[in-house]
Amino acid sequence: MQKIILANERTLVSECGRLMGRLDLLISDIQDGKSVGWIVADLKTGNPPKVQLNEKVSRQLRFYRDLLKQNNPDHPPVHAEGWYSANQTIHRADGPPILDEALEAWEGMRPTEEPLQGTPSASACAFCEWKAWCPTWWAARRDGELAPGSRFRDEVVRLVRFDEESGATLFERTPPVGDDGELAGSDHRFGAILRDQALEQMRANASSDYDGPLFLGSARVDGKIMHLGDWSEVLPWSLMVGSAGQ
Repeated sequence: MQKIILANERTLVSECGRLMGRLDLLISDIQDGKSVGWIVADLKTGNPPKVQLNEKVSRQLRFYRDLLKQNNPDHPPVHAEGWYSANQTIHRADGPPILDEALEAWEGMRPTEEPLQGTPSASACAFCEWKAWCPTWWAARRDGELAPGSRFRDEVVRLVRFDEESGATLFERTPPVGDDGELAGSDHRFGAILRDQALEQMRANASSDYDGPLFLGSARVDGKIMHLGDWSEVLPWSLMVGSAGQ
């Protein structure tokens, strides 16, 4: 199997820099002992489809496929598959290109003159890219409306200690006060190991004049330690609580 693996956990970025995805595996499509193309394989632990992939998963897989094609203009034939561990089945995602639709969706997320009303829910907030700017999300976590997540969590913290070489970091959790994004200190401290994109973002924050709270996106929980990498975000906690013109 290792002989046909071309890449694993590879970050894909669109030419414009606005779109990003992370594929699990890129492997050679071998037929009669020869490579005839590439397969973008995404490993799935959820419930496998009974007949075909649902539209959401299909769009995700085609998004990875199309980012890979854009990054590699001389690519061979490429298709995307979902590999489901629950029943060891493989489901292919066929369909038209999707990057133009993804860019339209990105444009639709530009800030408006007035912030949109927050409507927190597990489905709405799970993969929302705007939590670093949304006081409603953090207040909903405080009030128990949203579960913190078991394996991957988002947090708002203050930096206590950071080793730029190793990426070893100590954070202090900062719970919200009220509903407008004000934060309080706490006795809850936890360690984290940062690497790749998360480490570069943390280094950039550390070298800037910014010393305020930070948003940690998709931190992977491993016992008492969190891990952040290419799948994560380390951003200033910069809320939109008034109009863009204020």
